[in-house]
Amino acid sequence: MPKGCALACVLILQHAADAVSLQEMFELAGPGNGYDKYIELETGVTYTGGLFIGATFNRITAEFIGDGLDVRIVGNGAILDLQGGQITVAYCNNRLDIDDCIVINGDLRFRGYDDSYTTLVPSGSAQYVTFYNTHDYAVRMFGCGSDIFLQRNIFMNAVDTGPDFGYLNGEPSGWLPTGANIAFSLQAYPQTYENWSYHSDSIANNDPLRHFIFLCDYG
Repeated sequence: MPKGCALACVLILQHAADAVSLQEMFELAGPGNGYDKYIELETGVTYTGGLFIGATFNRITAEFIGDGLDVRIVGNGAILDLQGGQITVAYCNNRLDIDDCIVINGDLRFRGYDDSYTTLVPSGSAQYVTFYNTHDYAVRMFGCGSDIFLQRNIFMNAVDTGPDFGYLNGEPSGWLPTGANIAFSLQAYPQTYENWSYHSDSIANNDPLRHFIFLCDYG
């Protein structure tokens, strides 16, 4: 085997050996600094898989099932390879703060619900995060946003994977296109400061809707 191939194989094996489940880190984390889960990652380590925080919606009973937690992810320059999954905080009045890491192959989602009877609206922030080759979007907000803070992040090459799924009904909708780096909810607008959006494909990069897009959560 050529030396270059052997070296590449060693690096790939080392990369796989270094990978740690993000879900495992969540489960091992304890409280700290006012959060229920304070997750501190290590520089140079790759953490794999997605993470779900909060409740789910049961379409049969029309009930929200589960509870949320206040979570902080301190990246320290780590790589979060979501492997097609998502980091989601949904249907809860809790917050998720994430900073100083690289997110690839997935996306970050805040999902809320607010009517005259029920208010389940997450809050949080993403700061100094590089989102690269993310799936669907880099950051997507459903029914929330006014208490979400995005600062000094890099959003690059969100992948168009086809129509996203409608709010609560789970059906794909042509009114919910993917491929935008940041997708805002029409119901609420986040606070954004000094973020940078880019697509390496020149056609996509010249399309404003591949950078920032407002979507109706109901499809």
